[in-house]
Order: sequence, then structure tokens, then C-alpha cells
Amino acid sequence: MAKAETKAREAERGRLAKQRADALEERLANAMRAAFASGEIAYIGGLEGPLRHGIRASLCLSGWNWFDADRAAQATVEGALRRVRAVRPSWYEGQPEHTIQAGTLIERTRCIRCHNPLPEGHHKYCGRLCANAHFKQMENLRNGSEETVVRVVTWNL
Repeated sequence: MAKAETKAREAERGRLAKQRADALEERLANAMRAAFASGEIAYIGGLEGPLRHGIRASLCLSGWNWFDADRAAQATVEGALRRVRAVRPSWYEGQPEHTIQAGTLIERTRCIRCHNPLPEGHHKYCGRLCANAHFKQMENLRNGSEETVVRVVTWNL
């Protein structure tokens, strides 16, 4: 069977052939290892988004519908992440403050909530109102339902 016919059948079925999926997973895993070893990414799964996007776009251009292409791209990238034994960081580990060593002070000149200049003696927030609002927003992000998180993240768009 010709390569074009195989790709057309895959698009029609909405899934990659096992042999092609395995080969693609291995190529992605090798790319992740190389990028991590060279220091291009700080976390071995750091290419998850761009790789998923690239695979999905390629499949869509090959005639796949978006939903099937996204599902196949997700499965392929997840397979590659399993091959490199990537462990997803916790929500806390994904925050900028986590990358800073304990005891290191960040020199801020603006409030992290409203971005106004910080008053003398304030290190993160301009006042209690911004501090409380920020704490509540972070609590909603950590503990909220999907609907709440979407609302919190997109409130000022």
C-alpha cells in the first residue's frame, strides 16, 4: 500500500497506525532527551505543548478533523513522555516562586497584583486589598472547578 493511501486511511479512521505511532513516539522522546541534555528546556516534558501543536497541525493538513488530530497528538506526546519517564511537576512547582531558592529575596518595585509602585517597606503587594485579592485568586485557581479556573484566568481579557 502506498504511503499516501496509508495516511488517507489513518485520517479516515482518526488514529495513527501502530507502527507509525511507535516510530513517532520514539522520535519525539529522542528530541525531548536531546533538548533537555543541551539545556534548551529545564524540564524534560517542556516541549509537550509545541510538539502536540506541531503533530496536530500536521495531521490536520493531512486531512484529519481537528478533534481526532488533537486526540492522536495527545496520545503520541503522552507516549513519548512515558518513554522518557517524565514526571509532571505539581501546581506549586510550576509557579515562578518555586524556582527561586529559599531565602532569596526578589527585588520588586511594583505590586504583583495591580502593578502600581510599591510603597516604602512593602515587598510584594501595595496593600492589604491587593494581597487579599491575590490570595483569593490563587485559592480559586488551586481549588476551583474548571469553570471557576477559566473565569479567574480570563476575567480581564
